[in-house]
Amino acid sequence: EKEATEKTMENEKEATEKTMENEKEATEKTMENEKEATEKTMEGEKEATEKTMENEKEATEKTMEMENEKEATEKTMEAQTRRWKSEKEATEKTMEKEKE
Repeated sequence: EKEATEKTMENEKEATEKTMENEKEATEKTMENEKEATEKTMEGEKEATEKTMENEKEATEKTMEMENEKEATEKTMEAQTRRWKSEKEATEKTMEKEKE
């Protein structure tokens, strides 16, 4: 009976140790998986942030280009208007001189 009790206790001790070892391994594996998942999430967020910043930069550059083009068009139109006014005045003066 004593041997049987000792054998049972030995078996329980081994089973407990095996269970604890399995739990330790499972915990370590879970922690490793969580670490990898966190790193992947952070990498994905970093890439998304970089892409957003690149898109915003491009949009800003396009907006600035459009504003520059608008300004250039307005200046061209102003110059054209001045030229037409000058031509109109010159034509009117020529016509007045011809009348005289």
